[in-house]
Amino acid sequence: MAHAYPRDLAHFVHDRLREEGVDQELPTLIHVLSAAYQASLLRDEERPLSFRLLLLAPEELPEHAAPSDGHHRLRFERPRKLHEQELRRLAPAARMHRAMMGVSDLRIWGLVHTGPGWLRAMQGRRGGAAPMPEALSVAVTAPGRVLVSRGDVTIAKLAGGQITGKAADVFDSKWLPRAFAEVRREVSEVQSNRDLMRMIGQDFVRRIIATIRLARHGGAILILPNEVARRVAETNRPIAMKYRLMDEEPRRRYGTLVRRALDALAKEEANWQSYSASKAPEILAVDEGLNELAHTIAGLADVDGAVVMSKQLEIMGFGGEIVGDLPDVPIVMRASDLEGEVREEEATDGVGTRHRSVYRLCAAIHDALGIVVSQDGGVRLVGVKDGAVTYWDQLGVGPMDI
Repeated sequence: MAHAYPRDLAHFVHDRLREEGVDQELPTLIHVLSAAYQASLLRDEERPLSFRLLLLAPEELPEHAAPSDGHHRLRFERPRKLHEQELRRLAPAARMHRAMMGVSDLRIWGLVHTGPGWLRAMQGRRGGAAPMPEALSVAVTAPGRVLVSRGDVTIAKLAGGQITGKAADVFDSKWLPRAFAEVRREVSEVQSNRDLMRMIGQDFVRRIIATIRLARHGGAILILPNEVARRVAETNRPIAMKYRLMDEEPRRRYGTLVRRALDALAKEEANWQSYSASKAPEILAVDEGLNELAHTIAGLADVDGAVVMSKQLEIMGFGGEIVGDLPDVPIVMRASDLEGEVREEEATDGVGTRHRSVYRLCAAIHDALGIVVSQDGGVRLVGVKDGAVTYWDQLGVGPMDI
């Protein structure tokens, strides 16, 4: 397998920008991405570097803006030449979660303070972040891991020597919402309510995934049909949960919050637009409750083993490990499109125990869904398609694929 390097990433980004009608000099891209890549291999007092670059002239940013309504710029009297050692020196002053380095004409002209609100937006939380300018930005998140975005949307990522484009969002597929359709019908007979429940559920799972990814710990979540989930909770088979939760309201908190949202919108048109735009105290309280619950579940995923949930997103327990004689799954299918119509075989001997365990469970319970988040931020959604265990790689969870 041939590995990709910054020059290859620059050509990939240049081609994608040309398709969108955006003109960007290729030599500039090569220089910036090469410097960022080399800096990613350096360390600051034995700590790996992480930083963001904004490729925009300082005059393009409002002079009096603050992070909440723009981006607070701090210009140097004398710009610094862009190279990896300068990036290493400045990275501590431009912590990724709060700031960027401004770059123009292959010079670092200063710092751009964004505040932490953009991370809130990545996790699906409301407010707190001004939109990114429609300019290129470069993020270094780990050694050899470089992401290029335009505005709030990732264009390409270089990680593990491989280049990938914009992540596919499996929630845009037709098959995944159908997997939860029965659950929504059990809760409400009103179609608009079911549509809203689908969107809230998708947004909630995205928040969980985004929080796990940002923690850089990895984790696995198993979502089982309701009856199967209850049977597993009672028998601890075929998943033994080290920490089973009591059958009481807190483990069903997601359902409680969704019902509150539906009740609060009873006098309005119950749809995603009205919910997401609402400033009503009841809706804001529900939204914050969902966010806290997403963080709670992400924290449970830090424990070895899987978090086990029902399709009503009831938390059955965590620290789950497969027990019994479930057969191995030596081959899985890798989906290349949202519906899994285009697939190719892939051996499972190249992935870790977490992935193989989820493959085995999905093979045994065909209606189960597995979400596996790697320490490097990669995400796989696993299910059964046409009788074969299939996974969708790089599940999109937000605009900027950090």
